[in-house]
Amino acid sequence: MSVKAASSLHTRAQPDSPTQERVLDRAAELFWTKGYAATTTRQIAASLGIRQASLYHHFASKDDLLGKLCVSSVEELIRCVSSAIRESDCPEARLRILMSAHLDTLLKYQTRHALMLTELRALKGVWRERVLGLRKQYAKLVCGVIEDGQRAGFLRTDVPSKYLTLALLNILNRAVLWFRDDEALAPGQLAALFARVYIEGAASSGARAVMPLPNLRPQPAPRRRKAVRVLHEPVMTRLLDTAAVLFARQSYALTSTREIAAQVGIQKASLYYHIETKEDLLYEICKSAIQQIRADSEAALERASNPLERTAMLIRAHIESLLLAHDRHLAALADMSSLSDRRRAEVAALRDGYEALVRSVLEQGQTSGALRRDVPVKYLCLALLGLLNRVLVWFRPAGPLSPGQIGALFANIYVTGAASVGPTASLPPGRSPGLPPP
Repeated sequence: MSVKAASSLHTRAQPDSPTQERVLDRAAELFWTKGYAATTTRQIAASLGIRQASLYHHFASKDDLLGKLCVSSVEELIRCVSSAIRESDCPEARLRILMSAHLDTLLKYQTRHALMLTELRALKGVWRERVLGLRKQYAKLVCGVIEDGQRAGFLRTDVPSKYLTLALLNILNRAVLWFRDDEALAPGQLAALFARVYIEGAASSGARAVMPLPNLRPQPAPRRRKAVRVLHEPVMTRLLDTAAVLFARQSYALTSTREIAAQVGIQKASLYYHIETKEDLLYEICKSAIQQIRADSEAALERASNPLERTAMLIRAHIESLLLAHDRHLAALADMSSLSDRRRAEVAALRDGYEALVRSVLEQGQTSGALRRDVPVKYLCLALLGLLNRVLVWFRPAGPLSPGQIGALFANIYVTGAASVGPTASLPPGRSPGLPPP
């Protein structure tokens, strides 16, 4: 994935006397293109045309560089959005202003925010605590705007503000992975389209779905599988599952085949009976994750009888499949760039094929008149994929909602919309999109 370099709000210094911002910008570029673990401070200094010792005049370590990158990006988001929303007391206007300011700031520091998706796991100690604290502070700010809208009757109250907030941030934040300088829309225009999808709903004004909410009472955490069952699984399955956990937790670059073999309970030499290189594991993890989510989604689509139901069934199947293989998808998100060019192209083609399937479902919805046509299908699709895929970032197996509940809830939010405007059309009697028939 190619992401533009992070922009600086400060004046650039001359190459022989770089400012901290210039160092941060160059570090962000290298961390993104090469990976944090594979990038050295020597390489960063060389790319700036300075000695490594000069780099340490500004930052004590590589960890400090990453920490400052993450902290500065969230601090700027808080500052810009807080300032922007003070321009209006109207709840609807404040929400629209927030979305516009969020996207504008996010894409101004695009690489820095993208790094938090893939490299936050590398932060330790005080830096990690500080970044997580700032992110919680920003989420609280967004949630406050949502709650103001609920109190004013502008936003629906049948969905807790927590989940309306998560849905909004999901839609907005994924833009760091696909937005390009040559994008047809500016950030403000993009925010306006996303506001239509989020606030008014994915269904057209004349064909909104009546959808009962799923039961949102907390569910008991699923039981862990007993060790004896794991041992009876095929060795390759155990290898892939174990490698996915380690890659997701500590990165592909920092995980050794010896560590994977030890976790599985086999000798390192035995591991090479199943694979030739460590990259084989990452390749199979990335490939299998996308193939499985496509198979699960296609199976769900076969059970749907109309365009609205197809959209909602796709959402629920996608989230359940995504979270069932949570570590595999996280590893693929963070480490796909470590694959060889040929294998990365293969995985990208699989991913693009699945996204084309999602887009075709939405196109059919638009053609039938069931889905709104005032938002191009490209952006309906990008909003939906953001809503779905960023669940990976915050989902916890021991959290209050199960994957099935989250899938049904987000199907409701996307199809019905976040606004409190009453829907005017329904599905066939007895059917609710994204929910099993009674």
